[in-house]
Amino acid sequence: MGRKNTLPRPATAAPVPAPPPEAPRPIAVVDMGASAIRLVVAEAASDGPVHILEEVSRGVLLGKDTFTHGRLGPATVEATLKAMEGFRRIMDTYGVVRYRAVATSAVREAQNRETFLDRVRLRTGIDVEVIDGSEENRLTYLAVREKLKGHEALASGDALLVEIGGGSADISFLRKGEPIHSGTYALGSIRMRQNLANWHGSHEQRTRLLRRHVQNVVGDIRREMPLREAKHFIALGGDVRFAALRILGEPHAGENGFRVVEREPFLQFCEELAAADVEQLGKVLAAIGDAVSSTS
Repeated sequence: MGRKNTLPRPATAAPVPAPPPEAPRPIAVVDMGASAIRLVVAEAASDGPVHILEEVSRGVLLGKDTFTHGRLGPATVEATLKAMEGFRRIMDTYGVVRYRAVATSAVREAQNRETFLDRVRLRTGIDVEVIDGSEENRLTYLAVREKLKGHEALASGDALLVEIGGGSADISFLRKGEPIHSGTYALGSIRMRQNLANWHGSHEQRTRLLRRHVQNVVGDIRREMPLREAKHFIALGGDVRFAALRILGEPHAGENGFRVVEREPFLQFCEELAAADVEQLGKVLAAIGDAVSSTS
């Protein structure tokens, strides 16, 4: 019998090991608001959760200058530069390369904003982006969608999403978790506080002016959004935290990271504010402004 010739079998290639998961990289966000400047440093992998490394807030009343005089004064600019220098040192300590720094209404409406931003960049190397109301609404929505994933307020029905800051209120109307209307309105504790201080006349006259201003803005909102259809009310910001603290008496949020205020106590709180005179409202607005600065 002849020998059977066989070809050698090719060696089975060893499986290529999967690349190791990308190590989390430190990133940072700076928020330059009307009443405070905030820094968040976090660690985030490409496909993993975000882990907060450090949060810092510095109370700088940018809005007080802008909403009173239309520009940022020297003392406020210097306080901002010192705060931003501290933030830069923290970012460098963590090795932050990627960051986003944004400024909202207090810087957006300042006549000298370009000079101010140049000084921040030259002193700290941080480029601050002035964002408009649409971008504020978009970022707020993305954060809430992540935080309340699966919550009934987003899963079904209609919801009103409101972020009340020191300078403005950003409002979005959500239908089954998707925004269908949004807008930015000139309401905020710092802005209202400065308006109240600048108005002259008797208590009754100032009360009428304040209420007329609020009613006019609310009227604009009602014309643009179907408020009566909303079944849920989602609110963010230092003003709302202050209200929740007054109503619930709880200094910290629950385990899920947010507080739930029942409808009736909230409406009663609003009615008490509506019945207050100008002096009482001034004290409340001052307390809210302080709360925004210290808790944001």
